[in-house]
Amino acid sequence: MAQCDSEKGIVKRTSHKELLKLEDKELLKAIRKVMMENKAFTSVAYKKAKFIPFPTLKRRFKDIEVWQDLINYLHLNKEYQIATMKAKKKIITPAFIKNSVKESNEELLEMYKEFSERIGAYNGASMLQLKKYGFKYSETVLLRRFGSWKNVKESCGYTFNLGTMYSKEEIVKLLMVAREKYGRRLSQKEINQDPDLPTLETVLKFFKTTKISSIWDELEKGMEKTTTDGKIYTLEEIKELLYKEYLEKGAPLTIVEIMEKTKEGKLPGKTTIYRHFKTQKIKDIWNIVLEEKENG
Repeated sequence: MAQCDSEKGIVKRTSHKELLKLEDKELLKAIRKVMMENKAFTSVAYKKAKFIPFPTLKRRFKDIEVWQDLINYLHLNKEYQIATMKAKKKIITPAFIKNSVKESNEELLEMYKEFSERIGAYNGASMLQLKKYGFKYSETVLLRRFGSWKNVKESCGYTFNLGTMYSKEEIVKLLMVAREKYGRRLSQKEINQDPDLPTLETVLKFFKTTKISSIWDELEKGMEKTTTDGKIYTLEEIKELLYKEYLEKGAPLTIVEIMEKTKEGKLPGKTTIYRHFKTQKIKDIWNIVLEEKENG
């Protein structure tokens, strides 16, 4: 059986399988030794050391869920803070971000972790959750500070993969907002170039298709649904309902918000509204409603 003693390099020469046979206390000593020798105090540096994979350690030690838990277990908080501060200094921060965001990189990450825990996102909040639940800054600030969403997640000890950035529901909302902005379907090239949208590859993966036209067909089919009671609306009734929702919100509703009101039975479907106003441009519809109600 492998032994963990003071002999230099013994941990490196012992296989992972043998090390996992050690008692918990001895295994933690071995892990700490490797981290100290390789200065592997961040999840990224530890991975490069090619020691026992962190997911394996999570399965072995049930109280370890995120990287910070392992750091706490091994009493390496000081070393971890120094390592992360050095890593952050390498990131070039644009001048306008420095001027508008007063928090340091370390403070931003702490804010992000506290926010994630507060909303129950235990592997880190997604980009859309930041906006939905009122994070102080947009995801753009974090991306510009740390270079990528992967850096943000792993700097906090979270696991990164494409699936943690978006849910299918979030992608649907983003696509519908983009469709409203363009006034039509977006092409594959436009989706890839739009900074507010995930990559085309991510979109296709969530919808399990290789055709963007199939995705738009699915989304637009959902747009055509009206309220469940099958009520028939007149143009004047739709104007009244839209204006009522405008007064409650204090601003015109987006097409996504109109679709949500349709599901609640408060507004007719989007297609019904378009048909009555004879246009698919939501801005034009609101101009008609507000001009008539506020000037008439």
